[in-house]
Amino acid sequence: MRAGRVTRSSDATVRERLIRAADAEIAERGIEHIQMEAVAARAGVSRATAFRQLGSVAEMLVQVALLRSRRYVAAVQTAMAAKCGTFAKLEVALLYTTRELPGDPTVSALMTQRSTMHHPMVRQMTIDAMGPVIAEGQRNGEVRTDLELDEIITFLIEQINLAAEGIDRSDDAVRRRLRQFIMPALAASQVAAGERLSLTREAENAVA
Repeated sequence: MRAGRVTRSSDATVRERLIRAADAEIAERGIEHIQMEAVAARAGVSRATAFRQLGSVAEMLVQVALLRSRRYVAAVQTAMAAKCGTFAKLEVALLYTTRELPGDPTVSALMTQRSTMHHPMVRQMTIDAMGPVIAEGQRNGEVRTDLELDEIITFLIEQINLAAEGIDRSDDAVRRRLRQFIMPALAASQVAAGERLSLTREAENAVA
């Protein structure tokens, strides 16, 4: 990414310019050296305006992480679209997320915060990415219907956090988490055994 001064545009708000400026600053200098003064200068606003708009450096990093996360959401949705079955879709989403997100320091920092599950924007993006898949699974009898979508999203965010924080983030470890924790918790009883067997065979073939 080529860093440079963020230009003004008629449809860009000050807050949006600041977030884009912070994204560019991190790309150029790294997350360890991010300073509100430098971000403000890149966005063409005062330091006081930057703090008023973003609140703190920590919140600014959250906003950059959310900006970058939207790109991952689009990629995950594309990957899920190529799979059939709710848990096959969730598997590819979990694999992609665990593989890609820890490599981005801002996204990784966001995903490992204990407040992540309660951040409304994180929750909404997770709903946008996985909500339709879960809802379809409930309609098709693959996913339990005695749980509300919000409860399932909370559980999935927690599992993503745990997978991303794990020492072993291999595909095998992610598949084990899916089979041992996610499927038993979410699968409708009548399809759990068959779907688990199908994913187990798929995992075995992938590493064969």
